[in-house]
Amino acid sequence: MSRNQIRRTNRVGDTRLVLMLLGAGVLTMLAVIFALLHVTNIRAATELKKMESAHARLDDLVKSARLQAEKLRSPRHLSERSAAMNLGLVSVSQLEVVEAPPRRLSPTTDLAREASR
Repeated sequence: MSRNQIRRTNRVGDTRLVLMLLGAGVLTMLAVIFALLHVTNIRAATELKKMESAHARLDDLVKSARLQAEKLRSPRHLSERSAAMNLGLVSVSQLEVVEAPPRRLSPTTDLAREASR
């Protein structure tokens, strides 16, 4: 083998080696980028699940608040609540109405009151 053939062989080998190393570097970079994107995707999915659960809790809270507000506004609930808050008062329909004779006011007592003032 002549020197030129040996040099050409070395150059061809060097070029192949450089291309192979360059290709391996590019593939390694792509693998690292893929791994980082995958980790970022997993973190984003976890954060999304947390936000969805918080949103669901807030939706449940809003629904219960709306139901409670409607319940508090309903006339039936108000009448039930007023019946439950019995203050010891008796309704007029439960009383037996008895007519009492009118009081007799003597004119002398009225005059005596006026004089004492």
